[in-house]
Amino acid sequence: MTACSFKNFLTYNYDLSLCRVITGPKGEFIRVHCHHCADPMCMAACPTQAIHKDPVTGVVSVDKIQCIGCKACTWACPLSIPQMQRGLKAMTKCDLCGGDPSCIKVCSAKAIQLVTRCDSRQYCGSDIHE
Repeated sequence: MTACSFKNFLTYNYDLSLCRVITGPKGEFIRVHCHHCADPMCMAACPTQAIHKDPVTGVVSVDKIQCIGCKACTWACPLSIPQMQRGLKAMTKCDLCGGDPSCIKVCSAKAIQLVTRCDSRQYCGSDIHE
């Protein structure tokens, strides 16, 4: 996940990564990241409308200039994904590196893939919501 921190903050620091890997109850690794929801609660909660969803790609992103850092998006997100960007007092979250995710490019095990919401149902079953 340090590829993420380097792409966004020009430093290799796991704590600055915009996604996390946690250990699950069976010892498995679970990647926790923004799901770019079909109906993002973070976007609905933003009082300044600083969070936007691209109608073509579906990527949900934060306008750091418009954001006031109130954290309403974090509280609204079921996974608490948006986080305060250090030194900026604005929220930040994964934006898929503008369509070319660094995490995918550097994962030597090819464990991370970028798939459409529709294709993800083949991997995850019906747990994916529209």
